[in-house]
Amino acid sequence: MKNRLRELRKEKNMTLKQVSEKLGIASNTLSQYETNKREPKLKTWQALANFFNVPVSYLQGIGVSSDEMCDYLLDEFYSMDEIKNPINDEKHVFSDELERYISLDTNNKIESYLESKDYEYYYPEYVGLFPYVDSLIKNDFMKNIKLLTDYEYLSTINKDSLKSDSDTFRLRIIEKINNDRYISNLNSSDFVLYGVDLFKLSSEIDNKFMRASTSNDKKELIKLFDEIIDILKETKKSINNYDKKLNNTSDETTDKD
Repeated sequence: MKNRLRELRKEKNMTLKQVSEKLGIASNTLSQYETNKREPKLKTWQALANFFNVPVSYLQGIGVSSDEMCDYLLDEFYSMDEIKNPINDEKHVFSDELERYISLDTNNKIESYLESKDYEYYYPEYVGLFPYVDSLIKNDFMKNIKLLTDYEYLSTINKDSLKSDSDTFRLRIIEKINNDRYISNLNSSDFVLYGVDLFKLSSEIDNKFMRASTSNDKKELIKLFDEIIDILKETKKSINNYDKKLNNTSDETTDKD
């Protein structure tokens, strides 16, 4: 099994000599570790894993690499295959979700580049046709999708899963990405106002708008906008009742006292 020492060293833009000086391991020995010509002892594996801030299992080549997973996400981003989502029955849930992680700046660069090539747009027909476009998207994915730096999680993924056409695996990855994003936003600031989780609300409405933007069916379009209106009505009702709920809770506490 090929270890990931060289890959991680390159990610840090470090030479063998630089890593050698940091860890006190001879450059020649490190080179032999990278090429699997020599096996580190457990203590050395741990020192290397601590240095690169990854689990030993990931360093040893178990699971999938960050780059392999990023390539998988790029392929899925270009895919228009429908995914049967048992939770909310979304269409194209993977590509729609991944689109969130492409910045406006990247989109502008892509549009400018494709205009120079006389193409109107890049998604989803041109996967692999423009390496420059792929690299722009991958760069955003690597920066913005936490999964790609969650080495503990990556080391639990079977490489064969990346080659499969399994909706179950797709949904597992989507749920991981969504959960990371949700937790990240909760940790960074308070998104709950008058009892309403604004981040969750925004994501739910955003998903429906994305579905609407890809629909050519008038009935489906009307249904989606009706659903958005219903969500906003329920949210408004919840906000209006917020103070009442607080007062009821306060009265109950007073009665107990």
